[in-house]
Amino acid sequence: MGVSVAMERYLYAILMLKKKYCCVRSVDVAHYMKCSKPSVSVSVNRLIMEGLLVMEQDGNLAVTDQGNQYIQAHQNRSRYFQQLLEAAGIDPDIAEAESFSLAKSIQPDTFEALKKFLSNQIGIEVLAK
Repeated sequence: MGVSVAMERYLYAILMLKKKYCCVRSVDVAHYMKCSKPSVSVSVNRLIMEGLLVMEQDGNLAVTDQGNQYIQAHQNRSRYFQQLLEAAGIDPDIAEAESFSLAKSIQPDTFEALKKFLSNQIGIEVLAK
């Protein structure tokens, strides 16, 4: 099925809440994102089906190892694009906002090929790690 931008935002919200509090439930996510609990439930169920999230027996939500890997990969791509846009003279706030969309819209293999091309052919090295 794949993860939509909206579902990705729910995943990030859960991760942020988990770092701040020890327990995260769907109602916490709804409050944090200012949306309805049914909307959260739909996205949580999809994230569970994708293997990125689990709901524990007590109702708490937890990001899986696969979910953490997904987030890390997306953050790396996003950071890369943000630095690339800033190096091209784009305002940092705009670069940050647009880097998220760029990172989401590009396939991992395409991203790696682009990174290699920019590094080898044009000599652009971006610091994202």
